[in-house]
Amino acid sequence: AVVSTQSTGGGCKREVQFLLEEYSGNRGGNRGGNRGSGEKGTTGDDVTEELAAEIAALKKEQRVFDRIELSNNMMFVAIRDPAIVSTDLVHKLLTSLKEGKQRRTRFTQKLMPVSHTCYASVEDITKTARSMLAETFHNSTPKTFSIVYKARNNNTLSREEVIKSVATVATDDDKWKESVKVHLDNPEWAVVVNVCQSIAFLGLLRDFNLLAKYNIDNLTAEWKVPEKEEKEGDGLAKEEEDVVKEGDEGVKMSGEEMGAVENDKDSKEVKDEQVTETVKSGRDKSDATTEKLIDGQQTTSSSDSLATES
Repeated sequence: AVVSTQSTGGGCKREVQFLLEEYSGNRGGNRGGNRGSGEKGTTGDDVTEELAAEIAALKKEQRVFDRIELSNNMMFVAIRDPAIVSTDLVHKLLTSLKEGKQRRTRFTQKLMPVSHTCYASVEDITKTARSMLAETFHNSTPKTFSIVYKARNNNTLSREEVIKSVATVATDDDKWKESVKVHLDNPEWAVVVNVCQSIAFLGLLRDFNLLAKYNIDNLTAEWKVPEKEEKEGDGLAKEEEDVVKEGDEGVKMSGEEMGAVENDKDSKEVKDEQVTETVKSGRDKSDATTEKLIDGQQTTSSSDSLATES
């Protein structure tokens, strides 16, 4: 699933992980369960066998959900369990939140399921779309669809060209045009193509408009987070709040330090004035002494000249 967020912290990562584990029935699935009997009085052979079994279990363990950062406000959650279908999981999650009028997230903006990925080119997207749509679209059962295209950090693809190619695939070159109709207002299916840099993420989603275009923030905006979960959410947001608090304290300390600096500055200015006056006074005394010396020399010279004259 592709997740969009406006938060740069870890709050979105944790709450998405929590929800996916809850609705997939894999709560704590990324962590190993209790292994070993822990019974006392086991023999050396028993301990060896138990240790070997634990090592084998560790080797088989793998994370159910892996998060991969795509950009500052976007991440990809890979589902390692083949039994979990991402489109069904997210549809179940969003439908449950809507029906229960619950708000379970604070940082997550969109939760977009992905069933296929490929290189971001028209040729590869067309080929991948054909593989994704064939089973559902290429039959006589009436259905409606729309195409949703979004590109981030990619300037090489043409939006019109991608949409036209995917639409052609949906009707299988007009072979099923009688049963497959475009409906933009309320389509039964939405063919979503998300492009991020050089990767294209494709998904075939149900009830796209009914579920606020899979924007979990808009879908649950009118409801409040339950008090218990709001406290848990405060814990999830601790990193962001700590950063803000540290910033505020930094500003406060800076203000105090600025006051101290101003006092030091005033004190320094007073000292500088005193030094200046002292130097000036010293210069005045030196000038007076110099004048006296000059007067003395002039008196001596006058006496010498008078003596010579006489």
